Amino acid sequence: MFRRLTNALRRLWLRPSESSPPDRQSLPGGTEPTVASPRRSRASVAEEASPPVRTSRPRRPAVRIVAHGAAPHVSNRKTSRRAGVTPPRFYDLHDDFRAPGRWEPGDPLDLEDKVVGDVWMFTAGRPVDPPGPLHIPNEQRAAPLDFSLAGAGLTPVVHPRVAAVFARLAPEDVQLIPVHIEGQPEPYFLVVATRLIRCVDEAACLEIHRYGPGDGIPARVGQYRSVRGLRIDPDQVGRARVFRPWGWPVTLVVSEVVKEALEKEGVTGARFTPVTDTRH
Repeated sequence: MFRRLTNALRRLWLRPSESSPPDRQSLPGGTEPTVASPRRSRASVAEEASPPVRTSRPRRPAVRIVAHGAAPHVSNRKTSRRAGVTPPRFYDLHDDFRAPGRWEPGDPLDLEDKVVGDVWMFTAGRPVDPPGPLHIPNEQRAAPLDFSLAGAGLTPVVHPRVAAVFARLAPEDVQLIPVHIEGQPEPYFLVVATRLIRCVDEAACLEIHRYGPGDGIPARVGQYRSVRGLRIDPDQVGRARVFRPWGWPVTLVVSEVVKEALEKEGVTGARFTPVTDTRH
């Protein structure tokens, strides 16, 4: 698994800039569950680990690192909230390394056993054109978990009952694409989060680093190279329940409503990490 994550980080560093997202088209064959048309979104960006520079902040250590010449991001977090109003909570949904019998699926392939588009096609925070029949090899005939991240692109692959939760609770936020897993009689689904939201709360993150002019990637100047201890500002999220943060799309964020529904389903392979400040 660590080798897969290392490959993902390496691919993030080499990831090309994206253009404006295409219009969404309906899924082939009327496959269920179906979702409403998602919003168009801006392209995603890359990451690369870099040495942190530390400063201090009362009650919670934080680091704000701005590369030379990069314009700092100004948080739009509200300075006060109405008394008695609890802000919504959100979570990083990722695969559970501790799950027994955990399998490691590869990137989704087309009928010619080729990776469709690029490995980030399904995790850029934007809708995709229907790619046609897809499959994931399973030579070991391992039993798939209900939730997994597939390949170097870390594409969410879910059991049909998990897909049904996303379709029911976040129809405006996801695109569900059927994928056949070798040895399984029923289709699984790729979960494509179609919203990319500028909501990273830099002051609350443990550490961040941005691309600067000296990094040699002009298109990335001002975007995130690395984020540790991610925190988002829920005031910037609006009504979205599933999305990817602008500048850090490697993270799939879900609302507490979605988290609780998945937990109620007893979903295997999923793990949740808070990305909102739980002190409030």
